[in-house]
Amino acid sequence: MLAVTGGTAAAAVVGVPALVRGGLPEAAAASVPEYPGADDWVAAGSNALGDTRSSVSAVVIHTTQGSYRGAINHMAGENYAAAHYVVRSSDGHITQMVRENRISWHANGANDYSVGIEHEGWVSEPGQFYTAELYRESAKLVQHLCSGWGIPKDRDHIIAHSEAPGATHTDPGSGWDWDYFMKLVRGQWVPSQPPAPWTAADSGFTTVSTNRTAPPQTAKTVQHLLNEHGASLQVDGIFGSVSAAAVKDFQRANGLYVDGVAGPKTFAVLVVTRKNGHSGDAAQAVQAGLNKYGARLREDGAFGPVTAESVEEFQTANGLYVDGVVGPQTWEWIA
Repeated sequence: MLAVTGGTAAAAVVGVPALVRGGLPEAAAASVPEYPGADDWVAAGSNALGDTRSSVSAVVIHTTQGSYRGAINHMAGENYAAAHYVVRSSDGHITQMVRENRISWHANGANDYSVGIEHEGWVSEPGQFYTAELYRESAKLVQHLCSGWGIPKDRDHIIAHSEAPGATHTDPGSGWDWDYFMKLVRGQWVPSQPPAPWTAADSGFTTVSTNRTAPPQTAKTVQHLLNEHGASLQVDGIFGSVSAAAVKDFQRANGLYVDGVAGPKTFAVLVVTRKNGHSGDAAQAVQAGLNKYGARLREDGAFGPVTAESVEEFQTANGLYVDGVVGPQTWEWIA
């Protein structure tokens, strides 16, 4: 069971938090994270930074749409974008990239008065990346920010990137469990694991190609399905040239337009109905797809009662016919 508590010394609300920490000279302290729970400091690119400020009144929650390391590398470059902190999915490891008293380009109209926190993951794979560890450590960081800057612990001041003025992004998406997260921020009791974010699914097959970075669970689902049809792919969640070649082979064999892109028309032929008692690559594809939404299944290719129960929960949450069978309609939501 998780209940985040404070434990971070509150900085003075009046004025700018001092950069000198633990007796270090200012130049040395500038590379030390301000939040004691942060693990690393990596400086953001200079062209993503604005002026310093004496007050902060909001926290903005982001999703990286990529890996933890990839997001840090991108924001460390001269790419005109940077958040103040980045949180890793697997263990809640935190890197600071911008001093809290510095404006940075992360949230459109909220840049001047907010601190941005990027969370490793994909909006389309909330169950895989929005882990208990990520929620817990991010909530502790938000507690630190609220205490240090006098920010109320409510949804008017702790907002999604999509809620920032002038926002053009959708993160962290409907799969982010605001109730779970805000209870952690307020130090209230929550279950040890967040609920599966089933309702984050959308109708209609996705599109996977080498020209767009595919979320790993989605890429794994495609690879498993291709293997069901005779491919011999390493299922690694990376849709590269080898996977694209396997898609082309499948498209040729099935009279489809050959472009190496796993889009809706290709998916419609690629999917295979699976239910309790089945096994193999297509069953693994079901498990990989459900894990995007928080099923926490072993991807072992054995479609048994546990997988069937997860399918029924997924169908119930998304208004589908509930039978535990992954047929064409359920596949459209999973894949």
